Amino acid sequence: MERVIGLVNKLQQICTSLGDNALSPQSILWNKLPTIVVVGGQSSGKSSVLEAVVGRDFLPRGTGIVTRRPLVLQLVKTDDSSAQDYGEFSHAPGRKIPSFEDIRKEIEDETERHLHKMGGNKVVSPDPIYLTVYSNNVPNLTLVDMPGLTKVPIDGQPPSIVQELDEMARQYVKSDNAIILAVTPANADLATSDALRMARDVDPSGDRTIGVLTKVDIMDRGTDCRDVLLGRTLKLKHGWVAVVNRGQADINSRVSMKDARAKEREFFQGKPEYQDLQNTGTTFLADKLSNHLINEIMKSLPSIQSYIDDTIAKLTKELQALGGDVSHSRGAMLHMTLQLCQKLERAFERIVDGGKDGGEKILDVFEIKLKEAINKLPFQRILTLKNVQMVVNEADGYQPHIIAPENGYRRLIEDGLSLLRDPSLNAVELVHQILKAIVTLAVNTPDCRDLQRFFNLKSEIINHAANTLERLRKDTDAMVRTLVDMEASYLSASFFREIVAAESYAYDPSRPRPAFYTLSGENLFEKRYDNLPVADAHLQKISDHVSAYLAIVKGQMLATVPKAIVHCMVIPAKGGLLMALQEDVAGKEEPQLRRLINESEEIAEQRESVKKRLTLLQRASKEIAAFM
Repeated sequence: MERVIGLVNKLQQICTSLGDNALSPQSILWNKLPTIVVVGGQSSGKSSVLEAVVGRDFLPRGTGIVTRRPLVLQLVKTDDSSAQDYGEFSHAPGRKIPSFEDIRKEIEDETERHLHKMGGNKVVSPDPIYLTVYSNNVPNLTLVDMPGLTKVPIDGQPPSIVQELDEMARQYVKSDNAIILAVTPANADLATSDALRMARDVDPSGDRTIGVLTKVDIMDRGTDCRDVLLGRTLKLKHGWVAVVNRGQADINSRVSMKDARAKEREFFQGKPEYQDLQNTGTTFLADKLSNHLINEIMKSLPSIQSYIDDTIAKLTKELQALGGDVSHSRGAMLHMTLQLCQKLERAFERIVDGGKDGGEKILDVFEIKLKEAINKLPFQRILTLKNVQMVVNEADGYQPHIIAPENGYRRLIEDGLSLLRDPSLNAVELVHQILKAIVTLAVNTPDCRDLQRFFNLKSEIINHAANTLERLRKDTDAMVRTLVDMEASYLSASFFREIVAAESYAYDPSRPRPAFYTLSGENLFEKRYDNLPVADAHLQKISDHVSAYLAIVKGQMLATVPKAIVHCMVIPAKGGLLMALQEDVAGKEEPQLRRLINESEEIAEQRESVKKRLTLLQRASKEIAAFM
């Protein structure tokens, strides 16, 4: 039994170290542990019950709201009966307080300090005080003493106090693992009990509620609580326990706890209505609480172990994502920086060579967007008979052409080729934007998660990657412009010789005619012009010849522009995205490197918090494993 309670005490001490309690927004362990929560109305005798269990005077006393913050009281039974009893607060670790009068004063002082920090006008606070009492005379228990409930504000209490106290207590008793110790004065009507009202609200089945009747010794003459203790008046699944606490006169005359217990036993044994009942007295209450807590612990232990293991796995993963501690030696910082650069480059390369976010997007530019842009070009505006005639006439000037208008042909072709420049350069820019987007994707991949820790390095990497891509874009832009200009600089005369030869009467009929197609897809040598006037037929032939030539060049550009983009931009980006940064970093001194990988305080604090939680939960897991 002692081992079981001792285990829970250790787990709750771990909760204390974690700052974990019923009010924690994301409770890690507290709500998984069975905990006895003491609730009752103001001056119902809650604190006296706790003191009787502990066997010491140590809680604040008075009228109205005496307990003003939840008190998480851990009782640890020591093996040495000769050792001095003492208490220790979590807000003053290592300070052992042997005087229980000093413990009471520290509770009052810490409450005042805390309320003052909150603004000074607060009457109560939901933030708990953690107190551990070590003694050979206490059971291994953990109890939470809540501020007393009330129905009406008194003694200058603010109107909101009723709701504040109610909500505070509910936070602690609503958990399925909270054991509710409902303290009610026996000399009051049970129907008006604040503790029973709340217990019924949060535990309607009564699976978690134990009733305690106080002030049995001051009930009206001729009345008793026997029927309640026997479950006849108001039945609770786990029953009722009656206790007799010290009265104010006993406290004033400094009646010891030992004498008070003897007096309590004498009272119940001397009353015929209670002599045959087992469920009376503080000793019975302490044993009942211990046994009940043990049963709840044994039922909960497997699920607690499973929950802790799952949480450890999650925190381990979270800690890995946050990265390890940063060493500030030059060699270690340089190694880390270069390693992160290489990770980013590998992630970038994988995405470029990969699916829809990388390679497919680039291919989409080549196979769809570039083709669509070129196919939509207004070539027909250049190839109208009116424009052909105008260009030919302007090209001839005062000296008309003799056989074929060569200058006119050249101008028409140059006008058509100039249209190819914009969509080709736009393809360069589209791929450039895709590569920039891939850098952002690479930065956010799991392999590069450590970059999130180092804002300065992350910024440097993104800037250097952008500079590299911009330089490559300019190189590629120049290459594509050159490709278009090359076509305009030198026209392939062999194309026109083939046409002239194929159209001549002397053409060898045994030879296959060359297959030249216009931009509209018509076979050049299957077209008929005899239905047109002679002048129009002449102009239409020129238009079709130019169209067929442009169709060939268009096909060449659709093949060579992607090659130029890949050769001048994509492949160099894959091979040396951060080369300039790595060369620059290699020459940096320790202070410069420290500024570069200066981890954000937020992430450092987050990592320390996760490490602390992980360490404590691993300790909790070992405690449970050792027990089982």
